[in-house]
Amino acid sequence: MCRHHFVGRRTELARMAEIIDTVAGGSPRTVWIHGEPGIGKTTFARHALHSVDRPQLTVLDATAAEAESVLEFGVVEQIVRRVEPSILRGLPLLSRPVPSGTSPFAVGAEILALLGAEQLVGPVAMLVDDTQWIDTPSAQALAFVLRRIWADQVLTVLVSRTREVDDPDSPLHQLKRSCTDAVVIELAGLTGPDVGALSLAVRGHELPPAAAERIRVHAGGNPLHLGTLLQELPTTVLCGEHPRLPAPRSIVAAVRSTLHRLAEPPRLLLEALAVLDEPSPPARAAQVAGIPDAATAVGPAIGTGLLGWTSQTPIGLLNVTHSLYRNAIYEVIPLERRGRLHLRAARIVDPVTRWTHRVAATMSADPALATDLELAARDAGGAAQHMLAARYLRWAADLSVNRADYERRLLLSWVQTVFGPNRNTALAALPDITGCADSALRSLTLGLVALFATGDRVEAKRHLSAALDRPGDNADWICAVAAAGLAGTAVWSGAAAEAVEAARLAESHGGLPVRLADFVTVFRTVATCRTNGMESGLAELAHLPTEAVDVPPEQLDSLVCRGAVRTMLGDLVAAEVDLRAAIAMCRAGHHNMGGTTPLSYLAALHYVRGDWDDASILVDQALSLADPDEQPHHRVLRHMVACLVPAGRGQWRTATDHVDTAWAHANRVASPQDTRYAVIAEAVVHQARGEPAKMLTALRKLRYEAEPTAHTWWALWWRPLLVEALIATGHHAEGAEHLTALRILAAEVDYLRPTIVRLDAALSGSGASRRIEDQIADLAERSPRHSFFQAQLEADYGRRLADAGNARAALPYLTTALARFAGLGAGPFQCRTRQIIDRCAPNSLKEAPVSPYARGLSPRENQIAHLVRLNHTNREIAAELYITTKTVEYHLSNIFLKLGMTSRRQLRDDVVS
Repeated sequence: MCRHHFVGRRTELARMAEIIDTVAGGSPRTVWIHGEPGIGKTTFARHALHSVDRPQLTVLDATAAEAESVLEFGVVEQIVRRVEPSILRGLPLLSRPVPSGTSPFAVGAEILALLGAEQLVGPVAMLVDDTQWIDTPSAQALAFVLRRIWADQVLTVLVSRTREVDDPDSPLHQLKRSCTDAVVIELAGLTGPDVGALSLAVRGHELPPAAAERIRVHAGGNPLHLGTLLQELPTTVLCGEHPRLPAPRSIVAAVRSTLHRLAEPPRLLLEALAVLDEPSPPARAAQVAGIPDAATAVGPAIGTGLLGWTSQTPIGLLNVTHSLYRNAIYEVIPLERRGRLHLRAARIVDPVTRWTHRVAATMSADPALATDLELAARDAGGAAQHMLAARYLRWAADLSVNRADYERRLLLSWVQTVFGPNRNTALAALPDITGCADSALRSLTLGLVALFATGDRVEAKRHLSAALDRPGDNADWICAVAAAGLAGTAVWSGAAAEAVEAARLAESHGGLPVRLADFVTVFRTVATCRTNGMESGLAELAHLPTEAVDVPPEQLDSLVCRGAVRTMLGDLVAAEVDLRAAIAMCRAGHHNMGGTTPLSYLAALHYVRGDWDDASILVDQALSLADPDEQPHHRVLRHMVACLVPAGRGQWRTATDHVDTAWAHANRVASPQDTRYAVIAEAVVHQARGEPAKMLTALRKLRYEAEPTAHTWWALWWRPLLVEALIATGHHAEGAEHLTALRILAAEVDYLRPTIVRLDAALSGSGASRRIEDQIADLAERSPRHSFFQAQLEADYGRRLADAGNARAALPYLTTALARFAGLGAGPFQCRTRQIIDRCAPNSLKEAPVSPYARGLSPRENQIAHLVRLNHTNREIAAELYITTKTVEYHLSNIFLKLGMTSRRQLRDDVVS
């Protein structure tokens, strides 16, 4: 075997040099390097990144491996190993092995912080080799990062084989979706002159051009094959006139020959490293190899070109130099010895990898090991490590003796999968699931996949009902999980009473997986809110600790639910505490079944409180963290909330895009609740445009109830809009009926008091009123400075006074409302209020309030300016917005330029004033 010698690739190196210079200038880039196995992709990438005549890069590299593609965050952990420990101290997820089931988005957020810290020294390159084998969580975390680096000195180099099957569900495809503008460098074979240069490096002299071209054609220009030929064939053969060269031995044959010539210690050392399949300290490799000391074996092994040595630790790490060599060494190890090596490796690796080696050491069905794996899966599932449990069960299935055990374990593995963060991977397994014998467990699995992966509630109900009707073996567990799934189908279909009954049945059987047990509580709570009122629903969560910070991660979904119910009740202070605690848990890597729901509810809370900048930031976070494969009903809520601030600020295209998206997902789901979300979004846009007739048309799509006892989610949102639209379009009797219902629902809701007064006044049609003026004055003292609802009340009352010819009395209300709207950046409302002032009191405003959102700043720049006002550091702003500190610096420089400022203090003073 020859060592790695680099020749040729001048055009590709020049392209990489241009890209590195661009990155050094503050523009991030992603490069895909493609090529056939052995074409020199890895050598090229490393040569390009470490060239001395280019900007110095900090290289964070990792190599994915097929055997490790099931290890969660395996690639991320390799990247992190290259980072100084001091940088990792403030990153709790990356400073230790990432726990199974951790949210990839939380890990991605910490990678962004890591990249920001590394850039304080200079440009950074992330290199991932053999990306086709990347594990799913690492791919999701890196995809999250690639979508958020904006003005950073970050180069991402992804190396993969050419023409890998582009499976839409594969981690590789997920990564590709996040870097559609990446530069692609396709490496072809070496040229004839390149072969001559390689001959000089390997043999000490150049081959004649004709001979170099001859062997280039023979080997297809593949550097690895060429190196083997140059190393092993004599000059007389390489330069001879025989029309055909001897057939080049395969890499496996060449490796076998090389190993045969080695003494036993270096051969055993190479075999041990091939089995370990990761860079390893010499002592560990020697222990697996069964040799007393690696020192005498390292030199001869390095001499073959098969063994590499890196000095990333004081001891140094050994590894096989190329994945093709590693695979070839592994293949030539006799099966019996290979099994022994895996068993030795199992004794010294971490617990998760230990199972990998135990399975690899098994050459036939092993019922005892399968049983052990099933028990390990039960423990992992009980600890909410569902993806780990699924992996163990799939291995157990493969080691099973009979078909029945195989199918049972296979089906259980996919049941565990749907409770984890990558539940959509179960879709690819549908042919295997349907190929199992008809049973209650098969029906249960198909029902859960339909419910949690595809969102097909009809199909889910059919399969889950079948599982409940004939549970068979393990009856209690199957009945419990099937009933839990039916509770979900009922809730999302609007059948509240049916959902409560199914949830109670699930809980009566017991034995539910941890994550599902908590979600059943959520189903029961939501259904109870709909049947008996929000207060009764809140009582279903009385088992939770009073303090949100004391709620354990296994009750995360219940905590989110409590925050949501409190938001619906108008208890905004307590709701915010719950939702922020839940978001903190998610940021710490804990997975919740509701996706971005806590961010959506917290954004809605800030919107009604008048904190529109905070709402905008939370919406951006929700959109950033959204899983492209999540269930549609989470998307409808998110896009409803996402349209609120853009609508209020007159950003019509953004707002209507969110409305259209909300309707697209609502029509797919076809549930009453999701229709309600889309209706609210549409009505809010029409309200901002001043179109009450269109508001009413949108709201008529709801199946609302006029009775005062009606308790529905988001009633405190759609009912005020409905009353406003009814009164404005002359439907006073119906408006009065709904206003009565709203008064009952909002009796204890402080933030809606201005709205109730406004709608009362509109319904009465009265002009000046001492009672209303006293109410406005009282509410003004208690309302936040930029209360949207207080501004609406003051603007509406001022308009009524102006319409009655009382301009002098109207002006104070109108100017106060104008200032509130300006502070919010509520352009359409501000414009209409200004028109009323100009009509009833021309020239009365010598200097109208200027909105800070009307000075040319982009939405992102406004968010950063807002966080600067809150005295956030650049690092804190980056963490809040899921960007890097370099991106924050880029936007701050633009803000200073647009506003004619030079410091953060000026910006803080300007925004405050």
